[in-house]
Amino acid sequence: MSLRRLNLAVALAVAVAGTAIAGIPVASAADSGEQQLATTETRTIRYGPWTIPAATGHTHDEMGGTGNRVAFNIEKPCTNCMLTAIKPNLVYEDGRNANINTGPMLHHAVIGQFGEPDLVCRLGGLGPKRLFSSGNERTPVTLPAGFGMRIDSGDRWSLVYDLMNHAHAERTVYISIEYTYLTGSAARRLTPVTPMWLDVASCLNPTFDAPAGDTTRTARWTSTVSGEVVYMKGHLHHGGKTITATNLTTGQRICEVAVVQGGSPEFIDEHGNAEISSAPPCIGSPIQTIRRGDVLEIAARYVADHPHEDVMGIMTGWIAER
Repeated sequence: MSLRRLNLAVALAVAVAGTAIAGIPVASAADSGEQQLATTETRTIRYGPWTIPAATGHTHDEMGGTGNRVAFNIEKPCTNCMLTAIKPNLVYEDGRNANINTGPMLHHAVIGQFGEPDLVCRLGGLGPKRLFSSGNERTPVTLPAGFGMRIDSGDRWSLVYDLMNHAHAERTVYISIEYTYLTGSAARRLTPVTPMWLDVASCLNPTFDAPAGDTTRTARWTSTVSGEVVYMKGHLHHGGKTITATNLTTGQRICEVAVVQGGSPEFIDEHGNAEISSAPPCIGSPIQTIRRGDVLEIAARYVADHPHEDVMGIMTGWIAER
């Protein structure tokens, strides 16, 4: 087991207490859009700063990195509210995007809520409930109209993060997340959704080694709930092509995400190496209905000219239970 893989398993297992890390609110706005027939509020919080070591060479294995770390009791955007959108980013102190064209890479960031059981990964009911995650593709979540993810006053959030650096000089960055939410009576009118994390590896350690060639890795989960899936997004690493979720019980495809590498200059480093630049999500009201006992299969396809260690095949979604 590699050090990066071991650290991720440990980070997810032990992040249950700690000291607060400052969040810096940098924006607040109102949007009188039609989504919930009420105004919404938007707030951006920066987590950090963190300094990433310099790369020592030109290959992916020679990139600088923080390894997996945990920020405990991070700031939430609101309390007694409903989140309707989450937009992740990696930025410099002056607010500029930090991406591999200038060095930094958001390898992954996972927000978890402790004291609440995860829908898929139970861990004895202790959590963390995995609320949101992102890789360097930075796919935003925008729930369909009428849905929201509840945040209560007693919720404690922690952040597992792993940052990398393609540049040959260290870089200091912040993880910046823009949250959109409702409070009060407007929030109470929304249908609550539960986050759902499905991956092709294991419960605590969502990494595996992909061999050279065209390979597909699969895993299955028997649903413990019934409800409407309203949003799903996927996460793969370099060499990944597609990740899909299928309801084997009904024979219906729930979602397929095909990733794009190097789709814009920000996602190409100074040596011409490209990283995943987009992973279009599936959105619907609902995308599909699943029932307790349905068997869901996740399949991650990789096409690589050489083996890759510690890759991921993850689909995260939000389901309105009933």
